[in-house]
Amino acid sequence: MIKSMTGYGTAGVQTDTGRSYSIEVKSVNHRYCDVNVKLPGKLSFLDQELKALVKKRFNRGRFDIYVGIDEFGKGSKQITFDKELAAQYLAQLQELGEFLGIEARADLLAITRMPDVLRVEPVELDQDEVRRQLTAILVEALESLEQMRIHEGDVLDQDIRGNLGAIRSIVDTVQELAKASPAQYKAALEERLKRLTDGVKEIDPDRLAQEVAVFCDRIDVSEEITRLYGHLDHFLHVSEANEAVGRKLDFLIQEMNREINTIGSKSNNAEITKQVVDVKAILEKIREQVQNVE
Repeated sequence: MIKSMTGYGTAGVQTDTGRSYSIEVKSVNHRYCDVNVKLPGKLSFLDQELKALVKKRFNRGRFDIYVGIDEFGKGSKQITFDKELAAQYLAQLQELGEFLGIEARADLLAITRMPDVLRVEPVELDQDEVRRQLTAILVEALESLEQMRIHEGDVLDQDIRGNLGAIRSIVDTVQELAKASPAQYKAALEERLKRLTDGVKEIDPDRLAQEVAVFCDRIDVSEEITRLYGHLDHFLHVSEANEAVGRKLDFLIQEMNREINTIGSKSNNAEITKQVVDVKAILEKIREQVQNVE
């Protein structure tokens, strides 16, 4: 199955503690599996675990993962009192009142306003709980991303198959042209010899046959055409495998280019040369498409 390396996925969750987490994943083509995770400082302990989760699921692509956290509601913060400090404030106020001859009334609200008596702090993270929640939503985001990669892979697959069909059609034409080349060469050679000798000397049929045989051996592209057909069939077979196939397909493109270049170098037929150029142009299009296949 052909999968694109381009995709996007997102997921999020709101917890009972008043926190919400969100994950956004983007992927583009890359020779290897390269994962970059951007985390808030308090979640940095999850960096390697999130990377490992992506690498376990995908073989190729550059992945950018953005993790966000929002804290709100009563569950996200806690209020603490420094009771010993409050008691010291109260004792000092009472002592001051006695010194000044003023009755010191204990005002609880006033004491809580004293520096450092009352503190509002974020609730400490439960790392195991955070790990469980973020792992779950990352899996969900990756599932969404993979579905997009599969969909885009299907589009690529259809386009590539159309191009492969065009190549096969051209190779069929090249094969027919190659079969006709020896006869065309023989006729052209006979005509040239007649024109040069102007009928003075009889053409030796054995010598002519020998020249044609040498020419046929030099321009024979039957093996290259057979291998090219084989590569086309193998390409389709590999593309249906349930694994990452991008590197294999890229290698097959190189092999097809090698065969069509050899056909072009052997042929002295202008029409075959034109067909070879057309095949190379289509192969270049397929090569660009394969660069985005996982």
